[in-house]
Amino acid sequence: MVIEKTKLSNNEVTFFSRGGQGGITACQLLAEAAFQDGYRDVMSVPQIGAERRGAPIRAFLIISQDDIRTISAVTNPDVVLVFDEAMLKLPPIINAIPKKNCKVIVNAESLNGNSGLSKNIELYTFPGTSIAMGLDLTLEGLPLVNVPILGAFSGATNLVSMDSIGTVLKNKWKAKAEKNIESIKLAHEKTIRVY
Repeated sequence: MVIEKTKLSNNEVTFFSRGGQGGITACQLLAEAAFQDGYRDVMSVPQIGAERRGAPIRAFLIISQDDIRTISAVTNPDVVLVFDEAMLKLPPIINAIPKKNCKVIVNAESLNGNSGLSKNIELYTFPGTSIAMGLDLTLEGLPLVNVPILGAFSGATNLVSMDSIGTVLKNKWKAKAEKNIESIKLAHEKTIRVY
């Protein structure tokens, strides 16, 4: 199955993370990388409320070769990024993931056939937690998978290049970007398609 939308039209992405995991930062970094890759318009929309560390949060990204004329949440994403596989047990998240024509990328060492997701999507996993822990990308002892997930996104979709992601990371963190760049490379290499 191939996503019907291409680099020449809108590509809509939903991020599901927990407060403190950097989901909103990942959305903004990916927007910057898409712009670096030559997309004409990008829009990053965080859904911010009374979140607290560990609470489920969402962010939305639209990247397009055309002008984006609407500002709204993404309701039918082409790609869904899930920062924590335990979130797949939450009905509001499972119900927000399309049943077809979607790529879902989950931070998980592996997923069994009981993910709760439709078999009419493309499901990918990557070991973001172990990558983050191995490179000491942590905050208060908790792994930060927000940068490794960008490498998994690039590997699964080919919508944004690794070079552009690396450039954005260097611009943001200068000399401290090296571990983050290594994390996107590892995630890119270790992203596998489940079905």
